[in-house]
Amino acid sequence: AVPRVMMTFLESNDFSSKTIIPFCTHGGSGLAGTERELKEACPNSKVLQGLAISGRTAQNDSASVQKDVDAWLKTLGY
Repeated sequence: AVPRVMMTFLESNDFSSKTIIPFCTHGGSGLAGTERELKEACPNSKVLQGLAISGRTAQNDSASVQKDVDAWLKTLGY
């Protein structure tokens, strides 16, 4: 789920016609509905497929994370 402080930020600003690309590290929950919540909070923006990386992987295997991020960005056209 999106942290409340982020939801407050999103709801307090106009993201119409903007592209939102969610990403995070996590301890086991992944994106846990983040994309859906972002679409609900910012209905006039484009929410792309997010990326969630295990915090343990982020701390211990930066080469793997770099590959995952590069591959994810490619699928998004970046």
